[in-house]
Amino acid sequence: MEIKTTRDKKGWMIPYLLGLDNMFFQRWDYWTRICVTGRVPPEPIPPIPFQPSGAYPRKQVPKNIRRCLDYARSVSNPLEAFVDWLLWGFNQGETFPPIEEKVDDFWYRNFNLGLFYLEPADHWGELAAEYMGRNNALGFFATPGSVVEMMVRMTFGGEANDDHKTLSVCDPCCGTGGMLLYASNYSLNLVGMDISLLLTKIAKLNGFVYVPWLVYRPKDLTIFDHVEAPPLAIERPGSLEIPRCVICGDRPQHFRMDLQTAHELRVSDGQIRVDSPRLSEDITAKRRQPENVRCARCNTHLEKEGTP
Repeated sequence: MEIKTTRDKKGWMIPYLLGLDNMFFQRWDYWTRICVTGRVPPEPIPPIPFQPSGAYPRKQVPKNIRRCLDYARSVSNPLEAFVDWLLWGFNQGETFPPIEEKVDDFWYRNFNLGLFYLEPADHWGELAAEYMGRNNALGFFATPGSVVEMMVRMTFGGEANDDHKTLSVCDPCCGTGGMLLYASNYSLNLVGMDISLLLTKIAKLNGFVYVPWLVYRPKDLTIFDHVEAPPLAIERPGSLEIPRCVICGDRPQHFRMDLQTAHELRVSDGQIRVDSPRLSEDITAKRRQPENVRCARCNTHLEKEGTP
């Protein structure tokens, strides 16, 4: 049988990746439109029903991965070599992993990317802890998928909505990226890091399969940039005008001011009570004016000089 090699075919899995994603979740298409237009579309993020890896009765993905790893027992670190081989297929890495041609051929013929779409999950967590074995000096043990799902739902406060899309999510100990997978149903702004290079590589694999915004972001994409808050008030009848700084005369967006209000102190039943009308009514309806307005720049200067 002719030996098949991927050594000179860097990126060979990308057509399969995009074709499978288009059939199942359409996330690469969704993210590509965002990168091209520079806008978040009104449609919700295409959801993926992630489950704990062991929740699938047939366990096709773990079996497929184990078969590939078991064949490469002669390799010094079969898990890392296999991960690097997969990343090479996704056009990642500078050099081809140090494996024999027969191993390359076996992986090419037997690895089944399509199974990941039939059983969406972080399938690498338990395998990584197992294959790291005695080298697991960092004590990595993947958080169970059910716990991860609960944590993500509690963090976002329920079901996904439009307000979640640009919220930033950072997992400083991301491991194989399980938390980021579940968070991808809510947010497009995900970041993960880990002290283990191998685990970050595996998290990147999960990103290519399930979360394209985790592995690719154009440098000129601005949808996550901070947007300045609108001015305090709009200058129109019945509204509070943006006040001028008593020192420099500017109308700043950020300022400090004292208010002359209609608060009253009353003593009754041996207690002191404060009558405080609503601030909006106190200033606008009663036409009271702010006093001693200082812009942030002038106020900082005065504070440095010790002026109250």
